[in-house]
Amino acid sequence: MANEASTSKCACPGCTCECNAEGSVERDGKRYCSQACADLHPNGQPCPSSNCHCEQNLGRDKQNVSDAKLDEAVEETFPASDPISP
Repeated sequence: MANEASTSKCACPGCTCECNAEGSVERDGKRYCSQACADLHPNGQPCPSSNCHCEQNLGRDKQNVSDAKLDEAVEETFPASDPISP
């Protein structure tokens, strides 16, 4: 019974996977079964479960860019986008 309380359904739309505290990814207070689901399947990256194909439930416009790629883009453009104060 205690084991059931420590698992929850993945927050990725359409995902059928269960999340546990040890193997899940937490983002914005939600639990996801994998980094691919937490990032909303950038570039169609598949769900790691062979029984789940939740990446097909998201349209291309809903797929996020991974946080790592977003951070890299911000770092590359920060000096050019922030004018020097007089």
